[in-house]
Amino acid sequence: MLTRRQFGFAAALQTQRRPNVLFLHCDAWRRQTLPGAADRNLIAPNLARLMKEGVEFTRAYVANPVCGPSRAALQSGRYPHAASMPWNGRLLPLEYPCLSHAFAEAGYKTGYIGKWHLDGGDPGGFTPPGPRRRGYQFWAAFNHNHDYYNFYYYRDDPAPVRMSGYEPEHQTDLALDFIDRNQRSPFLLFLSYGPPHGPDRPPGKYAKMYTPAELTPRDNVPAANRAAAKKDMAEYLGLCTSIDDNIGRLLMALDQKGLAGNTIVVFTADHGDMLYSHGLQYKEFWYEESAGVPMLMRWPGKLAAGTQQDWLFNNVDVAPTLRGLCGLPPIEEAQGDDRSALIRNKGAGERPESLYVEGALGTDNEWRMVVRGWDKLVVNRELKPTHLYNLAQDPYEADNLTVDRATVRRQEELLALMRRWIIKTGDRVPYPGRHGE
Repeated sequence: MLTRRQFGFAAALQTQRRPNVLFLHCDAWRRQTLPGAADRNLIAPNLARLMKEGVEFTRAYVANPVCGPSRAALQSGRYPHAASMPWNGRLLPLEYPCLSHAFAEAGYKTGYIGKWHLDGGDPGGFTPPGPRRRGYQFWAAFNHNHDYYNFYYYRDDPAPVRMSGYEPEHQTDLALDFIDRNQRSPFLLFLSYGPPHGPDRPPGKYAKMYTPAELTPRDNVPAANRAAAKKDMAEYLGLCTSIDDNIGRLLMALDQKGLAGNTIVVFTADHGDMLYSHGLQYKEFWYEESAGVPMLMRWPGKLAAGTQQDWLFNNVDVAPTLRGLCGLPPIEEAQGDDRSALIRNKGAGERPESLYVEGALGTDNEWRMVVRGWDKLVVNRELKPTHLYNLAQDPYEADNLTVDRATVRRQEELLALMRRWIIKTGDRVPYPGRHGE
């Protein structure tokens, strides 16, 4: 047992040292699936706790709503086209510094667990120790795989560690062990869960937790798709609740070890899921259900508990912002911005005027999107406006205003803004090349 003097010294050390970071990252978790008013279907008491004790960013987007490009933007602070990651199956170039490099250089213990998807086209994917791990020292990961019951990951040799059971539970066990072993020094742990990305097979009790007939799809799900949407929602929500329970195990461990007060916990995703909104499935669309993601952040005593911030937050800003919150230097040549001062000031201060998102690069369906205030403009690969919405008046994006002659000037202004974003980020429209090249 610690003496009073020893306890005081330990408490002072905990106060003076840089904060820990526990980054909880999911695949295909859409912004609209959060407990409470956002989605009354979802059972997720631990996310509800994070929302009560932290900040919810209600207008968070990803730079490109598909796995690899979005993850590249998050780790590097560069837009996917500028990070040479326009689509899945590419290797994030080694010359681009990433989120964890400055943490490792500052003495943090860094770790990565789960899906990586930034190491080329090998779906299994052993990433050897060294620069391809981007500053993450502990490694229990794989490049790309979605089999949650007969799964594997790699440590420091190319022989896979094969496991059975339920992958998120084992990954959480690994995370708990990492926290236990590194609790005396600051740590950055990135935990990358696969669900609620398919296959839609929730484990055990979660498989029957939701009854399709009792679920309410979003208002923009067409009548012809509502039965299919309810079925998919039951499975999707079961996977979400299974993750929430594992998040609860991690929050409990932080409490029990006295680490919660000096740990920044982040919860977000690489993209959303349409779940039949607008009659569509999966991802890679400009709609809010696909390009919008949850973003929760808790840091007791430093960030205002139980608050919402509604400024535009792009995941290309995440790495610069986390470095800023932890007092670490910015990422060299990052295109994302450090929003830490805005977060600390409860959203007061100079807010982003607009936000830029890209998708389906190198295909005939290529698009770009700019959001300014509540207006959202989408253009095709010829920079021709295809969709215009005012999200304050039309949150379900039911009324495409591009055909309304009264919006011509607004479209011209937003298109001019988009052209400035294209120049600023070094984008090329249309994007050269095609998938598979």
